[in-house]
Amino acid sequence: MLKKKTAVLFVEPDGTSTTRMQVPTFIISHWKKLLLSLICLIAATIVTVVYVVKQRTSAQYIQVYDKKINELKQQNRLLELEEFNSQLTTEEMKKSFNSIDSTLERINQKMRKRGLKEIKMKNMGGPVEKGEDDLVELSSFYKKQLKSLEAKLDGMPLGVPHPGRITSRFGYRRNPFTNRGREMHSGVDLKGRIGDPVKATAKGRVTFAGYKGDYGYVVMVKHNNGYETRYAHLTRTRVRKGQTVDAGEIVGLLGSTGRSTGPHLHYEVVINDRKVNPEKYFYF
Repeated sequence: MLKKKTAVLFVEPDGTSTTRMQVPTFIISHWKKLLLSLICLIAATIVTVVYVVKQRTSAQYIQVYDKKINELKQQNRLLELEEFNSQLTTEEMKKSFNSIDSTLERINQKMRKRGLKEIKMKNMGGPVEKGEDDLVELSSFYKKQLKSLEAKLDGMPLGVPHPGRITSRFGYRRNPFTNRGREMHSGVDLKGRIGDPVKATAKGRVTFAGYKGDYGYVVMVKHNNGYETRYAHLTRTRVRKGQTVDAGEIVGLLGSTGRSTGPHLHYEVVINDRKVNPEKYFYF
């Protein structure tokens, strides 16, 4: 296709000089198409280069803009916080401390239900003469501490489920039926009268309420943080499986069902499927 040549003569305007050149006949015959193809190729190359550069530049700009926007959002949050603190009036601070007082009272109500001493927070309020900022920080600190304490107390089995005298402690004891040998006693026995109320020692969900072998009538309650409490030898239960109970709520009535020598409450505390001494949780 390119072997066939055609002579092309280049003549100066004054006719004094001429130049002859051999050019493939194919180029002479199709020079318009070839020129158009070359123009299209150059244009496509330019468009591709422009697109790539634009994409890279856009990505860089987006990254920079995102960073700037995040910085501005952060500054805006700080400004909002500063504005809130600057606008916090004495009356609002009083409301904040009243909120602390109400939370503390709510905790103490739960403590009283369990027969435990109230929590008293001394010297609350701090050095007022140092300014409002200290009061704001102090208020926030106490709120967080009390919320955390309340959440822990809700799920921890504190106090006694019945005020009766301890007749058998946790650990090994002589067999009460044969009066011979030793057996492991996995709870605490509290003496009482048939029909005495038995109260939950923490907030939780009832996983069993009914008759269960040596336990007799028993209520089992699951609490937060891996705790479980069991109230056995009841004359009857007052809750049902799946029910949510609060600390101090009556779960059953004391009795002598199951493996029992007389009216009493057998009380167990289990943590992560391991039975522990309930007396460790009687006092706070």
